[in-house]
Amino acid sequence: MASDDTGAADTIRLDGRVVIVTGGGSGIGAATVAKLVSRGATVWAFDLNANGLAEVERAHGARTVMLDVADETALSDAVAQVLDGSGALHGVVACAGVGFTASLLETPPDQWDRVHRVNLRGIYLLARATAEALERSGSGSFVAIASELGTVGHPELSAYGAAKAGVINLMRVLALEYARRSVRFNAVAPGGTLTPMMIGEQERIGEPVSNVNENIPIGRLANPSEIAAVIAFLVSSEASFVTGATFVVDGGFTAR
Repeated sequence: MASDDTGAADTIRLDGRVVIVTGGGSGIGAATVAKLVSRGATVWAFDLNANGLAEVERAHGARTVMLDVADETALSDAVAQVLDGSGALHGVVACAGVGFTASLLETPPDQWDRVHRVNLRGIYLLARATAEALERSGSGSFVAIASELGTVGHPELSAYGAAKAGVINLMRVLALEYARRSVRFNAVAPGGTLTPMMIGEQERIGEPVSNVNENIPIGRLANPSEIAAVIAFLVSSEASFVTGATFVVDGGFTAR
């Protein structure tokens, strides 16, 4: 029996399933590409990060498309390319995201719009572009990356927290709309995870990444592969009765 990169037994198989992963060039998205490919899926990675896409193509054999997830035309064209190239679509993982940390008065409208454009509008557009193909597959799964900060309030994260809360409720609504149409919609809400986005945002605000560890009961950041393992479960048939759920994967942060 094969094992994944966490050392856990690889019991969830995705052979024959075609999955799109947005934000697939780095962080949780890249870890998800690696996890799904290792379990037998054909994966298409979408991202603006050309170097990251080249790496997941080289390292994992992913098929790649460079695009902005908030560009409706580019997204629709890319989904058509997936269907032309692979013939079907069984899963979608919406990992693309941006962060911004600032107080209300230090959050200019253009930054608010940027965060919501990528983190919420991008997922709405992705769902619109893929829902029919997922339904045709007979067993579709759509997983959106939210955040623990979409479930609780935190100072200086109004734009990010509001967008992620929107993601959670969007998945609930779509789960109800598609409950009898063979498509499951779920959210994964990670806590602090060691990704380029987190490192970059901590550097921007002048705080060490180690400060985040102090707020996590487990005492460390998540590895992206730990989040990807939960995503792989939700994409798989093992989660066939799971829809409209939010899986909080935060090392105990929201348990307090």
